[in-house]
Amino acid sequence: MKKKHRFYLSVISLFCLCLFWTLPARSAVELSNTGAEYRFGQVKALSRPLHWKKLTTAHFEIYFYQGLEELAERSGRILEEEAFDRVFPDFRRLYTLHPYRKIRVILFASRNEYQNSQASGLSLTDTSEGVAHILINRLVVIGQPTFRDLRGVLTHEITHLITIGPFKNNLLYGVTEGVPGWIAEGLAEYYMPAETRFPNREVALRDVVLRDAVDSLNTISMVSGNLHYAEAWSLIDYIARKYGQDQLVVMLEAVVKQGHRDQTFRRLFDRSLQELWTDWREELKEIYQVGADLSSYIEENEPIFPDYLDQSMVKVGPGGEIFFLSTQQGRIYDLYRADGAEVQPLTDRTVFAYDLAPDGRQLVFLSDQEGERRLYHLELTTGVVTPIVSEITNPIEVAWSPQGDRLAVVANLKGDADLFLMAPDGRSLGVIADSLQDETAPTWAPDGQHLIYVTPHEQYDQLYLWNGQTTRQLTRDHQHHRHPVWNGDGKVYCLVGDHGYYRPAVVDLTVGSAEPFWLHRESVLEFIPLEDAFLVTLYHDQKAQVYRFLP
Repeated sequence: MKKKHRFYLSVISLFCLCLFWTLPARSAVELSNTGAEYRFGQVKALSRPLHWKKLTTAHFEIYFYQGLEELAERSGRILEEEAFDRVFPDFRRLYTLHPYRKIRVILFASRNEYQNSQASGLSLTDTSEGVAHILINRLVVIGQPTFRDLRGVLTHEITHLITIGPFKNNLLYGVTEGVPGWIAEGLAEYYMPAETRFPNREVALRDVVLRDAVDSLNTISMVSGNLHYAEAWSLIDYIARKYGQDQLVVMLEAVVKQGHRDQTFRRLFDRSLQELWTDWREELKEIYQVGADLSSYIEENEPIFPDYLDQSMVKVGPGGEIFFLSTQQGRIYDLYRADGAEVQPLTDRTVFAYDLAPDGRQLVFLSDQEGERRLYHLELTTGVVTPIVSEITNPIEVAWSPQGDRLAVVANLKGDADLFLMAPDGRSLGVIADSLQDETAPTWAPDGQHLIYVTPHEQYDQLYLWNGQTTRQLTRDHQHHRHPVWNGDGKVYCLVGDHGYYRPAVVDLTVGSAEPFWLHRESVLEFIPLEDAFLVTLYHDQKAQVYRFLP
């Protein structure tokens, strides 16, 4: 029996791993001789001691340490005012016999401090999200790159604890088959605010719908990537709209107690599992019909780098060299340079963001391979990598100005992404934007005096223009405007769209309109203008690859 207990404990821990402001401020209470450090796991080796504090709200106990005070306050607001109120009322019936117990939420500033704390037996080497521990009613979260990410991760993981937590004894003692992945992860994605879901997940879903390649329930339940998360969310969303959101808790309870089989679903919906899947698949064709009748670009064109896996963040040097990130080496992303047919890796560190200097002889990149997000300087002629000692910590994105004297750096200092000016040597030069929302994706004008960036407004990403002194909103349409780029001739482009379909568009700076010029069915993930063409990153069959596009 002990072996069986250990087996289910391991299964549940692995299963639960993932990838507005009215409350008064609360004073954090220092923990003193409470044993909190031991509850989190004995610290192994940190460069600094962690002085734990606790923030208590109505339904959560939030543990944090020095420097995370504002993050803890914002997390408390998200958990109480958004996550709990979205999820718990629908699943209140599960707590009739087992009253709700406050969930402990443990915050860490970085993956490095999380790993060294032994807060969990699970390694987070390839993610910066968190772990929901069902058996002990606990959530461990690492500070997220953006406020949007923080909202999404907290809501996603709390959904796991609220929906599956009441059945932990069933799972532990093996008296049930468990909760299939499409239900567990589908519920967690469904209750996330729509704008916090990873955009590429719906891109992947739209792609399989257009190719008539929607996965089976067994495959979706593996939950091994963006597509499975999107399919799981979409199916739960279909059931909620078709049969009522109140039936989600009924379905969950029935599956746990009666099993994941046709008989269970016939009692609930008068449909077998296969019939339910077929009904959902047919509706998907109606949801994702925009662009479905257009011609396919990839059927008539070849990718530039066909032998490389997922590609992203394409940039072009002054000599025509193409730089891009790829998963070819098996890590998250590595940085490559292509000069004609020759492609070479530039660093052995995993890279999340980078930008080229105007002279094309150097670049600055961001990596968290050592557990902390840091900026590094790379000399392209020698390959020498040098850490940048920056006054701006926790960077997320970077954009080098055309004159080479300034960097626009997106960094998270207080729970959301703000936009700063920094000298190439790391000195802080001021603040561009630091609202309570996220400011991301900066792109410089050719004169180096103006800059466009992205900020959410009324649940859609919109473009904003900074002129060196003031900021004004450019776009306002009810669709997302992402990945802005300022061409050398002064034109501004961006990606515009929604529901997994994004197209390149020309932005009119006077009226703030964005006119798409992409007449193909594939969704464009990124693009960059050249003198007479564009480089576009297209998504197809679970791969993102770079193509040359002549409009």
